[in-house]
Amino acid sequence: MKTPLALASAALLAATLAGCGGSNDGPDSEYCKDLKAASTQFDSLESNDVSKLDEAFKTFHTLADEAPAEVKDDWKTLDSGITQVETALKKAGLKFSDFAELQEGKMPEGVDVEELQGLATEFQKLNSTEFDKASKAIEKHAKDECKVNLS
Repeated sequence: MKTPLALASAALLAATLAGCGGSNDGPDSEYCKDLKAASTQFDSLESNDVSKLDEAFKTFHTLADEAPAEVKDDWKTLDSGITQVETALKKAGLKFSDFAELQEGKMPEGVDVEELQGLATEFQKLNSTEFDKASKAIEKHAKDECKVNLS
């Protein structure tokens, strides 16, 4: 079974691939500019630096809000999945800064162990066919409309 850190990183990498819609205004649109900046931010997550997850999730929500009509539903699918993960983390009493302790085998103070055990289920939901389909649609749109390659 993967650790919560590995699952969170995998979810964000999937989100990175998914996080790339364009707009009718093309590569110069605000959405495309934000997407290009975000792709660099998301790339840094490949190093499994969990300290940046919180910022990446916020950026993800922003991009979902900005998404053009062509990929709005795809973004909604991805954003909903990320929101569920965030909710599960809060219910478990976890902050992103707690992942370093978990990796060392330490239980952070105030963490609900039962809720923590349920986190894997939430992360696994991000590996669904629906999530994958939305990710691929956004990735294609990003490449075609924003000239941003997220693969």
